[in-house]
Amino acid sequence: MQEDLQYLLQLSAVDKKVYELKQTKRDLPLRVQNLKDSIGREKANLDRIRAEIADTEAKIRENLDGVAAETHAMQESNKRLDNISTNREYDAVHLEIAAHKKNIDAAHASVLHFQQMLENLRKDLTAVEAEYEKVREANEPELQALTEELNGIEDRIAAEARLSEAPRTKVSKRILTLYDRVVQRRGSPNVIAAVNRTHKHCDVCSRTQTPQRITEVGRKNSLLTCESCGSILVWREEEPVLA
Repeated sequence: MQEDLQYLLQLSAVDKKVYELKQTKRDLPLRVQNLKDSIGREKANLDRIRAEIADTEAKIRENLDGVAAETHAMQESNKRLDNISTNREYDAVHLEIAAHKKNIDAAHASVLHFQQMLENLRKDLTAVEAEYEKVREANEPELQALTEELNGIEDRIAAEARLSEAPRTKVSKRILTLYDRVVQRRGSPNVIAAVNRTHKHCDVCSRTQTPQRITEVGRKNSLLTCESCGSILVWREEEPVLA
């Protein structure tokens, strides 16, 4: 029985490690995604500001091109004044010139408006770039580490699981069947509780064991379980008292 319990503890330790790795495998994708989302939000904000700057610069160029086109057209209208022979034609050309001047003034006003917008956007860009770099530098190392851990976790689980083969073959069938049944019912390998005369409660459910049960566990010659949760009870060696 003592050997059975010894190998059972070894098996439990391996199963707990495998269980922890599987829990990590389940949790890692969410942690990775949260880090990606954190960086992605700042990158999206940065891309938005850059897109607005590019759009504003394009509008400035468009209006400056409009000024140039209207100026050229106005110059051509002015040249036509020298060859006008009728008042009606004269009035029409002056209306053209007035319209060109109006369009030029509107384009200049738009250029000033967009230049002010551009100045403000460039100030925002500096702040957003700084925030993006701050978030990226804070999160990328952890993101890289977690990604590498996630990529290799299946191999780690398999390697740990192989370690259970040796102790599993050395535990008696009766005890192994009980252990597997409790693990399956609980959905976790946390099914063994160590007790002694000073540590009398079950590590799993915290139920205090009776003196009789503590004594029986201490004999190490029978398999006993917690009457409350069914966890397997093993003897915890007494800690030495320091002088």
